Amino acid sequence: MPITDFLYSLTSGQIAGWGLAALVALLSIIQISPLKLSPWDSIFAWMGKKLNGKQLEALQKQVTTMWANSHRGAILTFARECRANIDHSSDEWSNALCIADEYEVYCEKNHVANGIVKADTQFIRSLYQELSRERKI
Repeated sequence: MPITDFLYSLTSGQIAGWGLAALVALLSIIQISPLKLSPWDSIFAWMGKKLNGKQLEALQKQVTTMWANSHRGAILTFARECRANIDHSSDEWSNALCIADEYEVYCEKNHVANGIVKADTQFIRSLYQELSRERKI
């Protein structure tokens, strides 16, 4: 049976199947070849962005909100404890000041108003300087 007779005997579904198989084989050969082309990586990356893009964005926003709330709460709690004359170790002071710095950078970058937290941060810093001068930390 000549090849032309074979091709004419194929249905459109069979032609599509053979064409898809040829495409997959071609892309696989290109993927493993020493060329700098990676068609499968590009296809899967595109599909991943389409499938997970919105979910990932929502998750990133949720994590950022949780991070900001955690930092805000830590600053407010530390300031309240300082006003209640609760002693803190030098490591706790260092951590509180680091958290305050990170939160200030976040607020400036994202244009977040932080009036109460800003006042508590100033209180914590001034108290730290005072205690440092008196060598109580």
